[in-house]
Amino acid sequence: METIIKVSPSELNEGLLDKIKKYIGNNGNVDVTISLKDVDIDYEVSLNRSIEQLEDDDVISFAMEDFMEYSPAPKK
Repeated sequence: METIIKVSPSELNEGLLDKIKKYIGNNGNVDVTISLKDVDIDYEVSLNRSIEQLEDDDVISFAMEDFMEYSPAPKK
């Protein structure tokens, strides 16, 4: 079975993820694909640079807890 869900960036939130999880259920055999349409050139260059850094092992990694501690709190 295949389902395509088209959403705008403003709809990407925890509520949408919760709905997708509920739809999938306990099925462990799931692929998720994100396809961007009309990507601007600056974003594409930045994305390609990030991919190259990842392939060259030029990446800094840390646990989610460390990331949350380092990241500024969301603005309300």
